[in-house]
Amino acid sequence: MADPLISLLQARIVLIRTNKSIGTGALITPNMVLTCAHVIRHAADDITSIEVLLPDLTEPGHFLWTETAQELYMSKKYEESVEPENGTGQNEGVVLTTEYPDVAVIEISQSKDAFLDFPQEDTEAATNVNAQFLAFGFQKKERELQRNVPQAVSLNYSGEQVDGIIRKLIFSNGLIRPGMSGAPLLDRDSGSIVGIVHKTLNPNDDLGAYVIPVQTIWDVFEKWENEGVNNLYSTLQSSEHRRQIKKQYREAYPSFPLLNRYGIRLLIMPALIFLLFWWILFHFGSIGDSGITSLILVVISIFGTLLGSWLGEGVRNESDALRAKVGRFLFGNAFLISFAAAILFLWAFVSSVWIHGNVSFDEEIPIVFEKGPELSESQEKKLGPIGVTRFLNFTIPFVGDSVALTPQGMTQKKFVVNSFSKEEFYYPKSFEREPVLILRFDPKYPMRKQMDKYRIEVAVERTKSNKKETPYEFSFIPEQTVGTMFIGKRALSTKEREAEWEEELRSDQRITNTVIIKRFMDAWKNVKRFPEVDLERNDRISVKVIKISNDSVFNKQSYSIKGDQFDRLLEIRINQ
Repeated sequence: MADPLISLLQARIVLIRTNKSIGTGALITPNMVLTCAHVIRHAADDITSIEVLLPDLTEPGHFLWTETAQELYMSKKYEESVEPENGTGQNEGVVLTTEYPDVAVIEISQSKDAFLDFPQEDTEAATNVNAQFLAFGFQKKERELQRNVPQAVSLNYSGEQVDGIIRKLIFSNGLIRPGMSGAPLLDRDSGSIVGIVHKTLNPNDDLGAYVIPVQTIWDVFEKWENEGVNNLYSTLQSSEHRRQIKKQYREAYPSFPLLNRYGIRLLIMPALIFLLFWWILFHFGSIGDSGITSLILVVISIFGTLLGSWLGEGVRNESDALRAKVGRFLFGNAFLISFAAAILFLWAFVSSVWIHGNVSFDEEIPIVFEKGPELSESQEKKLGPIGVTRFLNFTIPFVGDSVALTPQGMTQKKFVVNSFSKEEFYYPKSFEREPVLILRFDPKYPMRKQMDKYRIEVAVERTKSNKKETPYEFSFIPEQTVGTMFIGKRALSTKEREAEWEEELRSDQRITNTVIIKRFMDAWKNVKRFPEVDLERNDRISVKVIKISNDSVFNKQSYSIKGDQFDRLLEIRINQ
């Protein structure tokens, strides 16, 4: 595939031919050709001998059109008087001439619809050492071989030569041969003229050439207009001319070559990348965290700039096949459709469940996430004090999926997850703690030595809303050292209750002895746990104290579980 800049130039660079020489010119208006004065100065007396030709590149030796010069505008040579030698009078009246500024414009009769951008004066564009420049013109050697094919030569700015008012730019690293005089030097990025080739530095080596800068050419145009020679200066700056230039370049050499080549597909790509990162932020990050969001946007921007620049160079430089291959892959229909389908799948089928930690606890909490038919699939993760635990869930679009969360020590929380959603919970306030029944042996009956003659039977009666097996019963014979029973799955420490227990004992007017208070506190701290009993709110529990020898019931109490912690005294009348 042709380089777009070369394609642009092929319709706008012309061969200038006289009886004695050839040169190169560039169309800068529909009927004005810019070249060097020295190319045609010898034919100024017979302008009809000056031909302007546009070669047919598909058929060597033939031309698409041929024009004869109608008018000729040339800059005057620079003249400098020579100082006479002291006392000898030699060189007196001698004037040296130099072909500078070496600017000429040929006017042709037929208007052409393709011409190059001759930009407003820019003192920096041509002297950018990091920019890429291209000279495009005809070489005498090729012309002699009957090959009317213009040559493209890449050049780099390397400095300038200044001698009084004479200023020439020096461009190197390219072989400039006779015949390329008058060839435009263009900035690859903009496709605009930054100067014209004045003279080669070496016709047999790639030393480059002298270039007349665009500022000097503008000065010549302005002088011509001030002297009434022509109005080229005003024409090039007119809004109508600039409009035509923009239209031509938009079609032939756009500022955004990727957009010109891939069109709407180039706009689809960043939209898809945005949706992908938004999904990642939505389900794995925090949209509200401006720091994370800004960082990701900066990374995307840098990556996009580098990739766009790299691919953009590839579009304008087809010698790099890798860039073209990457561009075709990334912006090809197959990849874009697959990429869009993958992102659509993520948004439509994958939802997430978040559990936020809290500084109120200082250890990791295991959390079980259950899903699937009858919650048969489970996954466990741990939640840190200030962290976030996330579970991803595959969800059929527009159909809710029943799931459940069970943090350690909390009741199971069932809910429905929908597609396109993120469910958030906060530990512990979003959950209900598993209920625990605390039964303390009544301090009014302190005859501990006889406790092994009794057994305690516990029966759990389930509510209708509780689908677990019903009833649940167990019995045990209390040990003399045991003072408290903890019934329920949740792990509970006596430290959470000790202060309240001691306050309860001290408020009992029948107990005034601190030794007895301490004895009962020590007994209550000795706990018998029953974690196998899975209590739920509204369960009803009955507790019987039975004498083993004759199965007589000494005491029976019932409790209805209303909260997450139910603390009661169990009256055991061990006085028989």
